[in-house]
Amino acid sequence: MTDLHPHASVPPGPVGHLPARVPVWRVMQATIRKDLAIAKRYLPDLLARFADLAVRVVFFLLFANVASINAASSPLGHAITGRELMIYFQGALTLFVFNAIALSAPVNAVNRDLYNGTLEYLYTSPSSRYGYFVGTILASALISQVIFLPVFSVLILYSKTGAIDALLVLGACLAVLATVVALGIMIAISALLWRQVASVASVVSILFELLAGAYFPINALPIQLQYVSLLLPYTWGYDLIRFYSFGRQWRTIFPVEVEWAALICFALLFLGLSGVLLTAAERRAKRQGLHLI
Repeated sequence: MTDLHPHASVPPGPVGHLPARVPVWRVMQATIRKDLAIAKRYLPDLLARFADLAVRVVFFLLFANVASINAASSPLGHAITGRELMIYFQGALTLFVFNAIALSAPVNAVNRDLYNGTLEYLYTSPSSRYGYFVGTILASALISQVIFLPVFSVLILYSKTGAIDALLVLGACLAVLATVVALGIMIAISALLWRQVASVASVVSILFELLAGAYFPINALPIQLQYVSLLLPYTWGYDLIRFYSFGRQWRTIFPVEVEWAALICFALLFLGLSGVLLTAAERRAKRQGLHLI
């Protein structure tokens, strides 16, 4: 009979017999499947996300009918009204989809996992935490294509943009997404360290709208705020999207090549900072205990 005594000795296993580290791509794949299943399970929340953006679209449609951008502030060299104003706002709408993807999705995932008690498992298993956050954002991005693709298609058709310029508009959108993905991970990791940071994501989202040029060109802002605008990746994304949407007649803030370089630099900078912040969070958890996560 097997000895069930609590003090019975157990033969030690082979040295170094530890679970193999899960590849990053498998962590991302599993996270995407999990988040898609959650979205399907909680359909009202998903519909509310779509309704939120739909309300914003209606707002821009109404705003375009009653507003205009005067010639002094217009990078086109003349007043922007009517059809041109719609193209101007549609350029902003293509990036608004990414706000929820990159700024809210990671924070919501952290708060959900804290509530469900699954975050400790994530930080004690041999898997990539960075891959987990990226998977969360990619899942949100896949869901949001239901909104992004129609908005993007309407922009291309309405502006009569050529195939090459349409691809460059899409490239600018993806470059901004890559940047705010890393920014979203930074905010999510901050939620691990300081808990309540949802207000930070809200402030960043508002800055992307008001100071980056969603509602009016940044040269209409006071000069001090214009310098702040240059620190926001959305500023360069809006400018490039409008440059190609208006048949390259839009006067960009800096040469187009410089703005592409700025977007790439923002992506690399935020990517590096998010990695550093993730390492800091893990060291703190190891030093002070996972109960702090």
